[in-house]
Amino acid sequence: MPLKGYDKIKEEKIRKVLERAKNDGIWIRELARQAKIPYSTVHHYLNNSMKNDVVIENVKFGAICSEKFKLVKLKRFG
Repeated sequence: MPLKGYDKIKEEKIRKVLERAKNDGIWIRELARQAKIPYSTVHHYLNNSMKNDVVIENVKFGAICSEKFKLVKLKRFG
């Protein structure tokens, strides 16, 4: 039975995928696929427990800015 609530292992998987993406960022759906964690769970972790560590941006396609597609990057401290 899956654990309910916060799971440090899931957060570490998300962080490792973000570190591999470096400054380019990664789409949330691709992040979820590479971390092997459901999309909604990744979205929840990014918006709650990791909100101070990541930057979530809307993706621009030419002059059109879409709110459906989000690009995630780790914040650089220091």
